[in-house]
Amino acid sequence: MILKILHLYHDLLNLYGEVGNIKILAKHLMEQKIEVIVERSTVGDEINFSDYDFIYLGSGTEKNQLVALKDLLRYKHELSNAIDDGLVMLATGNSLEIFGQYIRDLDGQKHDALKIFSFYTERSKTRTAADIVYSTDFLTEKIIGFVNKASMVYAIDNYLFKVEFGIGANESSKQEGLREKNFFGTYVIGPLLVRNPHFLHYLARLICRRKDPAFDYQEIKDEHQYLAYQTALRELSKRMV
Repeated sequence: MILKILHLYHDLLNLYGEVGNIKILAKHLMEQKIEVIVERSTVGDEINFSDYDFIYLGSGTEKNQLVALKDLLRYKHELSNAIDDGLVMLATGNSLEIFGQYIRDLDGQKHDALKIFSFYTERSKTRTAADIVYSTDFLTEKIIGFVNKASMVYAIDNYLFKVEFGIGANESSKQEGLREKNFFGTYVIGPLLVRNPHFLHYLARLICRRKDPAFDYQEIKDEHQYLAYQTALRELSKRMV
């Protein structure tokens, strides 16, 4: 089996070492004896989303986020159709905001987003940064990581995570992120897939089974990755008490 991964706006949306999500996913898939092709694209490149099995967008500065958004608007219908078709996608950090209705700056200026989902984003006067512990209904293990954002998201219909510790989508929310079919969006950085091996396996299995429902996926565990996860969760749990 051959799987193709697209790192979208790799040069604009790659704060906090988020390329680690791509690297560890590709490594894990190759351990399944799968041929993995990773491609990168940026502003002005022509993209056929149906060519890919997984698409990733990372976090960027507010300026770079709007540059990427402006370029991606030309593909809003193709992206919406790809999500409806079940293409597996992950957006971390503020790249999630690109898929909502709009992003409003502090001066009141509104930037139309892709309008694929119903939520909207309001920039914040202050930056919020915190370690987090989340839970989700499709995993028994907790999600750990870090959130660093200068905006709040409102009116998400299908939340991805429940807040156990840390901050949510906005100042009054106990939920965070978004899931719609095989689209996953969250502010969690860290990188997310490096720090959460169970979520890595879930996503990898999803990609493989979408490509070939009969594929015999093997949950190959990296003991060092699991040990790092367990250690971090144990320390965060002490702060939750």
